[in-house]
Amino acid sequence: MRNHIQTRDFDLAVDAVREVYCPHQLRLGRRASGLNTCLSVTGADNWPVVQLRYGAEVKVDAGNFRDLFLVMRGRSGAARVRQGLAEATWGAGQTMVVSANLATTFDFDAEFSQTSLRFDRERLESLCSRWLGRPLEDDLRFDLAPFPAHLEATWSALLQLIESGSEALPAPAAASLEEFVLTTVLRGVPHNFSTELERPQARLPSRLIRRAEEFVRESLAGGQFGPAGFSISEMAAHLGVGVRTLEIAFQEWCGMTPSAYLRELRLKRVREFLQKAGEGDSVTDIALANGFFHLGRFSRYYRERFGESPSATLINAQRARRGGSR
Repeated sequence: MRNHIQTRDFDLAVDAVREVYCPHQLRLGRRASGLNTCLSVTGADNWPVVQLRYGAEVKVDAGNFRDLFLVMRGRSGAARVRQGLAEATWGAGQTMVVSANLATTFDFDAEFSQTSLRFDRERLESLCSRWLGRPLEDDLRFDLAPFPAHLEATWSALLQLIESGSEALPAPAAASLEEFVLTTVLRGVPHNFSTELERPQARLPSRLIRRAEEFVRESLAGGQFGPAGFSISEMAAHLGVGVRTLEIAFQEWCGMTPSAYLRELRLKRVREFLQKAGEGDSVTDIALANGFFHLGRFSRYYRERFGESPSATLINAQRARRGGSR
């Protein structure tokens, strides 16, 4: 998805922003004489990255923010948001999660510009439910406050990664990236289920790990999907436990996280593909097809695991085949 609009027309600006976000009412501030709106939309259709600047002091009444979660990062200026009885301010270099289905208003000063990522409510709440291992009895509600400093740095890097070309990622890599982004927010930003997510778990039986390993083996043997085709949350759902429960069980019995376990499977699978690759195959295509969305990090993992770069594996395999065919 790519779209860019720059306009001084009030109605055109309202219509364009409504298509991206939700129905809303826009009012100019007392000192504003008119808009100079810049709206840019990039990224994948299911979670577009939006850059917005009104170029004037404005007040936005977004109604009840129906089914809409926004992660809004300030690029310049200052803003205020009210949701229900909560209120917060943020500005350049600060990020805020705005929750769905709450009466919501914004005040933006004339210098305020933002980059936001829109989350589907059903997808985010479903992932939260999988982490807990049970249905949610209430709507998911994030604390209305800017991100802590350590999360700001992570979020800034993720935004750059998403903006740089997430729309072109193959399905396995896109799914891995989406779950990683959603999990980063769920685990990093306080919300009404955070306490339960962090609550200590009882000692878990080793048979849970055996079931998990059996699930992966059967999936691979049956060709249903490879390690890139399912996520940690989907594995937990299949086993009938929460992601947090699965995470603790892996740490206790295997000394690693489920993510590290799946990464090991993906790395082995990539190596097999590289060793069998044809002349037209590339490291990038093979890595993305197996769920690695950050190529720099993938290369580091691969070198640490196998003692050589993925490109070296590919070149050596192709050279060996050419030599064997003479």
